Amino acid sequence: MLRAIAEDVWAYEKDLRMPVGYLPSRTTVVRRADGGIVIHSPLAFDDAAAQAIDALGEVRAIVAPSRLHHLFVKAATERWPRASVLAAPGLEKKLSGLRFTPLPPSGVAPEIGDDLGVRLVEGVPYITEHVFLHARSRTLIVTDLLFNVHEVRSFGMKVFLWLGGAWRKTAQDHVWRVLMRDRAAAARSIADVLAWDFDRVVVAHGEVVEGEAKDRAQRALAWIGRGATPLLPAR
Repeated sequence: MLRAIAEDVWAYEKDLRMPVGYLPSRTTVVRRADGGIVIHSPLAFDDAAAQAIDALGEVRAIVAPSRLHHLFVKAATERWPRASVLAAPGLEKKLSGLRFTPLPPSGVAPEIGDDLGVRLVEGVPYITEHVFLHARSRTLIVTDLLFNVHEVRSFGMKVFLWLGGAWRKTAQDHVWRVLMRDRAAAARSIADVLAWDFDRVVVAHGEVVEGEAKDRAQRALAWIGRGATPLLPAR
């Protein structure tokens, strides 16, 4: 039920039903240095998937990394009620009744440990996506910042991704251009992310980006702002 991606990094993958068809989707599961498990962007887990996660270690944290990746967080907390919940600020209404710790704009969060660096992509408040670096495996973990979808099982989804410029390539959907409110702030955020040391990108939708991963990410995000100076030290 889980697929190994890198050392202490796994994926749980299934298609997410949307109005235009089925979108390949991924939960990323990370084992911290202390053995605790972090679930990033949970999907709907069946018993077999939950048992596979439990076999890796105790679930310590559940993460809703953006305002768009929250649908199955409450169900995950019911399976793992002792886990801390971290979520993008602004999810208070969508996660009403669920107490959570807001993700920081940068740095690390004690609830997920020093294993995962965090950076908010600023300037796009409707999305409020936080990206993560698992430094030990040099893995960048994103949700909608980048897509890498090459196969789908519905024609409507293929058309939807093609119209958004995110079909069969490592790309960013054009909706980011529509929702962008502060391009300079976004450019600074992306410069910080690209200054991280990674050679793999785990996306929430599509194939894991292996091989020239940083170059492919740079090309996909270049429109936001070339030459912006990172604000944070590289990890």
